[in-house]
Amino acid sequence: MKPKHILTIFCTVLFFSCGGEKPEKQEIIRPVRYQQVFLSGSEQSRIFSGVSRAGTESTLSFRVGGIVEAVNAKIGEKVNKGMKLASIDNSDAQLNYEKALETLRKAEIQKDNARSNLDRVKELYENNNVSLSEYEVAKDRYASANSAYNTEKRNADLKKRELDYYALDAPMDGIISQVAIEKNEQISPGQAVVTITSQDDIEVSVGMPEAYISRVKIGDKVSVKFSSLSDKIFDGTISEVSFATGLQSSVYPVIVTVEHPTSDIRPGMSADVTFNFSAPNRASEIKLIVPVGAVGEDIDGNFVFTLTEKENGLAITQKKKVTIGELSQEGFEIIEGLQNGALVATAGVESLRDGITVKLLK
Repeated sequence: MKPKHILTIFCTVLFFSCGGEKPEKQEIIRPVRYQQVFLSGSEQSRIFSGVSRAGTESTLSFRVGGIVEAVNAKIGEKVNKGMKLASIDNSDAQLNYEKALETLRKAEIQKDNARSNLDRVKELYENNNVSLSEYEVAKDRYASANSAYNTEKRNADLKKRELDYYALDAPMDGIISQVAIEKNEQISPGQAVVTITSQDDIEVSVGMPEAYISRVKIGDKVSVKFSSLSDKIFDGTISEVSFATGLQSSVYPVIVTVEHPTSDIRPGMSADVTFNFSAPNRASEIKLIVPVGAVGEDIDGNFVFTLTEKENGLAITQKKKVTIGELSQEGFEIIEGLQNGALVATAGVESLRDGITVKLLK
């Protein structure tokens, strides 16, 4: 009986080691757009993150192509309006201009000769020494010579103006943020050469959730605090409020102009912008509003999915039954079932399930 017992144990071990375990199915983590919801009117201010940028940024290029002759611009360098930043070889353009001047000089001589001849023939005609037809011919020759002169003058002026195309001057005071060419390089017309940004004109771009976009307007005052300049708070003014959401985004771009910026502020810095909203006068107007896309409906009634944040931008979903109230431009009023400050999924709630892991998508 001993061999049979050993065979049974061997088969049992073989079953669990080879065929007893099944590979776990990897969970697919889907991205979810979300929003933190608050009682409207319960707080008079909200802080939204943004990124600084230059209010004016110009990417410069040549109108003609050629070989780069000189590059005077350096990244980080302050420049004044009119300063020459770069130039390309203009030998051919200079030669064309000189040819145009020579052609103009000849046209001017022909015009002067035709004018002298016209004056002579006119005097003879007035004394009845030449016929009217000869006088008319002299006038036509002068008119033709004068027209040719004017044409050559415009051509010479054009060739002279084209010489300016071979030099690139700063259109404003600012700082060089990018130089994309080197000396002796062959470049094409319209190719990006130098980028110059304004220093005294700084803006902050903020993504505004739909629950608040209707409460901001151009001219509103805000305060701006940069994470790298924690000891300073700057005044700001809303200069642009977008009518539509940004590309591949669920928030509305809002542009804030920083008043009296310092040289410490540079494009690309992260900033916290505090918006002050007026609170309702009556407590009955304090409501918890969620976007329309956050509310779903099944046989049990209306529901939302709240999100509990984890690490690495992940969150766990939780389905919560809610009682909704009136529908406004900002969304549905939640009468019961949701807490102030909760994170809620704002899109695709019909395809979510309770307790799954999702990736937070701003």
